[in-house]
Amino acid sequence: MQRKHTKSIDANTALSIVKELDRALAMHQYWIKDFYRFIICGESAPHSCVDQDAHLLCDFGRWYASPDVKKIGKPHKAMHDSARKLLESLPLGNEARKTSYLNFVDDSLDFKQAIHHCQSELLQRVCTVDHLTGAWTRHTMESRLREEAERVSRGSPSCVICMVDIDHFKTVNDQYGHLAGDKALSTVARFLMENLRIYDITFRYGGEEFLVCLPDTSLAEAEALLNRLRVDLSVHPIRIGEDKTITISASFGIASLNAGESVSDVVERADHALLCAKSQGRNRVCVWDIEPVSCLNR
Repeated sequence: MQRKHTKSIDANTALSIVKELDRALAMHQYWIKDFYRFIICGESAPHSCVDQDAHLLCDFGRWYASPDVKKIGKPHKAMHDSARKLLESLPLGNEARKTSYLNFVDDSLDFKQAIHHCQSELLQRVCTVDHLTGAWTRHTMESRLREEAERVSRGSPSCVICMVDIDHFKTVNDQYGHLAGDKALSTVARFLMENLRIYDITFRYGGEEFLVCLPDTSLAEAEALLNRLRVDLSVHPIRIGEDKTITISASFGIASLNAGESVSDVVERADHALLCAKSQGRNRVCVWDIEPVSCLNR
């Protein structure tokens, strides 16, 4: 069975969400302040405290609909449920009020912890995602490929590694400028991430090179998939100005990650296949296997 991996958000989006969480936490602090005033001063609580869907009515609840922070929805609702029960317990005896109060405090702390954990995860993404292209960084690649190597060694289906190099990238920089080169890099990375399968992973290897990890994939499957991708990329328009678009091709070198093989060895073989693709005219997929190297550019 093929595993699914969540596609990553880019670093700028992650940073934006972290900042939004800070503002949302400030909203929550104002809500807490008002909530304690209702309890201590005996004021009538608004709908954002007593309704069954109170967690959706407060300022924070109206904000956190972003799918990247959905995980904080459950502790947020639990805190609001505890707040409502605490308000309902006020006319009751001291023991009931004490129990409700302690539950509310615990749920409130759990909610704040969930926010901080979410922020930490997002900041981790910022550190592991290439800011220009949105692909994972090379540092992340090394640990991720080691995980795949361990899976294959334990008998999991084969994994294919692919090196991708943008053809004649220096010409783009020389002819149109480095801003156009950056646009080409980011467009190619986005094209790869959007057109590969959900469980495939794209890394920025360096310069104009990317490395793609294709879990649970045979060499034949990878060759067919990447050749379709290569053809589509070669006609994909890249807008580098208001009235200027270019197209760009790429060369692909692939190798299978074998049981007991080191990550550096399979990356080296994929790189050898990439060199073969470039030496044979570029804009093609080459496979490095026990058999003689095969290339596909049809």
